[in-house]
Amino acid sequence: MTAARVFGPNPELARRDGFIAALKERGVPVDAPRVSRWESGMHTLPNQVIATYELVLGLPEGALTAVTDGLLRAFAPEQPTRRSPVREEPLQNHEIESLVDRAELGAATGAHWLRLGEELNRYDRVFLREREWAQLTHQLISELGSAVGLSYVRRYEAAARFVRHPNARRHLVMAVGRFVTDPHTQVVAPVLNLLGEVADPAAAELTLRMLTADSENKYLRRAASSVAAVKLARGHFGPDALPRLESHVVGALRRGESLDGRLDSFDLAVRLPEESWERIAHALRTRRAHHLVADARQTDEMIAPARAASLVADLAPAVQADTLTHQAQEPDLMLRRLLREALFHSHKPRRHHAALLLAASPYAPAAARHLLELASDANDLFAARAWTVLMRVGDGGRRDQVVGCAAEEKRPSVRARALVNVGLGGTLTPEQRRSVLERFDSSRSLERHATLFAVGMAGAAELADLATDEDPEVHFAAAWWQRQGGAIQDEDVLRVRPA
Repeated sequence: MTAARVFGPNPELARRDGFIAALKERGVPVDAPRVSRWESGMHTLPNQVIATYELVLGLPEGALTAVTDGLLRAFAPEQPTRRSPVREEPLQNHEIESLVDRAELGAATGAHWLRLGEELNRYDRVFLREREWAQLTHQLISELGSAVGLSYVRRYEAAARFVRHPNARRHLVMAVGRFVTDPHTQVVAPVLNLLGEVADPAAAELTLRMLTADSENKYLRRAASSVAAVKLARGHFGPDALPRLESHVVGALRRGESLDGRLDSFDLAVRLPEESWERIAHALRTRRAHHLVADARQTDEMIAPARAASLVADLAPAVQADTLTHQAQEPDLMLRRLLREALFHSHKPRRHHAALLLAASPYAPAAARHLLELASDANDLFAARAWTVLMRVGDGGRRDQVVGCAAEEKRPSVRARALVNVGLGGTLTPEQRRSVLERFDSSRSLERHATLFAVGMAGAAELADLATDEDPEVHFAAAWWQRQGGAIQDEDVLRVRPA
């Protein structure tokens, strides 16, 4: 919150007294000590206050509330049954009906979905017809498969509200299952992650089934491994699930892949209880694999702490120096922590939420520039991690540079992540599409999948030709993208996108 205020475009709001006056004008009676406690993290801000921050700072609805809701849900030691609503008074019936109609027609923005999720969670019971629940949850899950940036974060938080509601949970879990088990689905993890939000036995069993099934869909297995790590850390699995989790970890870590290529299974190995780790440690083929997991279980970082600290010690000051401010600033220790966790923490939720906080802050454009430099690093892991953080932070307006890097990158696993970033940027010019597709026929499977993601999210005209390709994998993937549609970017988000 402090960074959003201090580095914002309005110098009056950067000063605490000016910001307090703006809050009071909007009905939030505060004083300097209370704002200090809020911004230092000593007190949790009510969502109504966070929404006022958004309004005062000119941010899209949900830009801060969605991010903070996800952070509190993932890491707060005591979970409230419900977060405080943004609006004190509930919506009128006709307003709720309007939101439902808009959502069912596919005309809702992420802000509309958030409002609908908030209204549902005001009540212990919500009665809709089966068809309406099915249509609502199907539409929301389908949009999660294509939404990007804040447009995705807001829909994900709305879905997390749905899945916590007793009347909506079954329908949402079923919608997730239908989406990800379609044999031609091209986007899995952004949707499947919802299963990590609930301790529901059906969600746990679905995760295990996808993790251990004899399926050719390696992307589904990889995403299920990530979700399993989250569910294991949150205590969603009973002791009977441990043999299946152990078997998966051994099989995945014995493969001769790079750390980045098996990172989801690595995360799961780090989360295993001590007795499980003792049972499987001897089964790993290489001492390197054993040491990587053993070290991470001690440090919670995927590389040596000294190396992580050294890299971030150079990166954080550069990002801070490149971010415009109205007054001199001390070194931002929170920025340093967020960069380090986003890049190198061993647990995916920590990496994910650290990156989302960076994306929601005024540091995002500068962070994008410096992460793009790191993305060309000779160290494969550093480069891949930089691209992965950029998936959350965005390209900071450097679309041409991202496309150029993806076209020139020679390392398959690194190039695949660059191509995903291309897809997250949405539309492409004809020249950019030709650049992205130039090496398609000679690419490995991982790169081809990412290339199809890039052109699919761009809604490229070339999808029509790819949908008639003789290769069944290409044909079905392109046809799926034609049905799914391109990247969803809400208009209110685009209007305030940083230059």
